[in-house]
Amino acid sequence: MARTALLPSSDHVLPGGRVEITIAEIRYIRMVKEALASNSGFTMCMVNEADENQEIKKIPAIATLVNIVDFNALDGGLLGVTVEGRKKIRLLDIQIENDGLLIGEYKPYVQWHSLPITSKTQCLSDKLKLFYSTMPDIGALYPAPKYHDLSWICQRWIEILPLEVRYKQLLITQESPKLTIRFLLRLLNTEYNDESSAM
Repeated sequence: MARTALLPSSDHVLPGGRVEITIAEIRYIRMVKEALASNSGFTMCMVNEADENQEIKKIPAIATLVNIVDFNALDGGLLGVTVEGRKKIRLLDIQIENDGLLIGEYKPYVQWHSLPITSKTQCLSDKLKLFYSTMPDIGALYPAPKYHDLSWICQRWIEILPLEVRYKQLLITQESPKLTIRFLLRLLNTEYNDESSAM
């Protein structure tokens, strides 16, 4: 059974996404050091901001394996780490090590295939570009953004929208981004006809 260290976080990341996190606790500093030494990465688990201290009780089933793409030492012994989402997984069991680090057993979960942008969904790409232009610190994480890939765009929107984790989990457990596309187009007040060409 595959095993991975877990980081419950209100900073959400999905495959293809990037996020900068600050590591403060000794258990997570160990996690980062071991991930770098083994080049194995670790797993980020979606939690609501209010639930970050609840940890194991609030960890949902679907999480994201991530790779470390950059890191640096910060003042006070902290670590600044940039991670990139690799793939979704389903957690099957969680154990707690002596220092409190959570270790999960998992199996792979369905990944979304690349989908082309259509005239109906071009607005999702355009508005994501606009968002990143107004949030340059986030936009700078993506030197080669995939604005032509609808699945990539949908996952970036899921990451940044202020939705409760249960709703994000509902979207990412789908076998395709079809439900997310409908949700985003309605949220952004864009007329959408459910045509198979947009899927």
